[in-house]
Amino acid sequence: MSSATEPLGRAGRASLGGYYALLVVFLYAPLVVIVAFSFDDSTIAALPFSGFTTRWYRAALHDPTLLDAVRLSALIAATNAVAATALGVLASLGLSARRVLLRPAVTALLVLPLVVPAVVVGVGLLILLDEVGSGPSAGALAAGHVVITVPYTVLIILPRLRTLEASLTEAARDLGANQVVAFWAITRPLMTPAIVSSLIVGFTLSFDEYAIASFLIPPGERTFPIFIYEGSKVPQQRPELLAVASLVIALSLLLVVAAEVGRGRYERRQVAAGAG
Repeated sequence: MSSATEPLGRAGRASLGGYYALLVVFLYAPLVVIVAFSFDDSTIAALPFSGFTTRWYRAALHDPTLLDAVRLSALIAATNAVAATALGVLASLGLSARRVLLRPAVTALLVLPLVVPAVVVGVGLLILLDEVGSGPSAGALAAGHVVITVPYTVLIILPRLRTLEASLTEAARDLGANQVVAFWAITRPLMTPAIVSSLIVGFTLSFDEYAIASFLIPPGERTFPIFIYEGSKVPQQRPELLAVASLVIALSLLLVVAAEVGRGRYERRQVAAGAG
């Protein structure tokens, strides 16, 4: 078959390949720069390199303020991931029902936080807390993160639910299972990839969120993004920030790879089970 009859000719494939290469460079070049300068012996991130060192990693791992910020962010992010995913599952189960009153309006209400600026959400929650006689706290911050994360979990889980055959749960009900048992034994295993993806997205969104955290974090406490922002203003602390940022990049990469490997194994087991 000649190239003229192909959907993309040589010029098209070359243009697409060049665009992809530029996209990869645009996305990952900053990460490579961060990792490279985290091993530079100088406190100033500039070429040429002064020498190779790992002392910034040792300094970061022995900084109690930084470690406290990472722990707090990780705790809030884990809480947000579990709570937002649970709410996303419940909302998706409701929206996937055959008959839902005002389905478009309910869906629009659920995804509305996607288009509301996080700063507005933070200010609104701060005013609400003040009106009810409360104040900024880690719990309030986690609640704020749940508000902006639930739309993402719904958009991840709902499409997966819509691909499932309703006859599967109906068969389980015919065999005597109640709704809870049918969901746990039939629907939940089929939703596992979407649930895992939702947990990862929820954790990531919360862990690096700054705008809402700047309003709802209690005085004297700092989340990881706030620590990074404040530390970036101190030149002596920047190499340490590069080191901890490199560690976060490495952990994120491992998490994504582990999730993809797990998803691949799950899909192979499902195919094998179906073939059997």
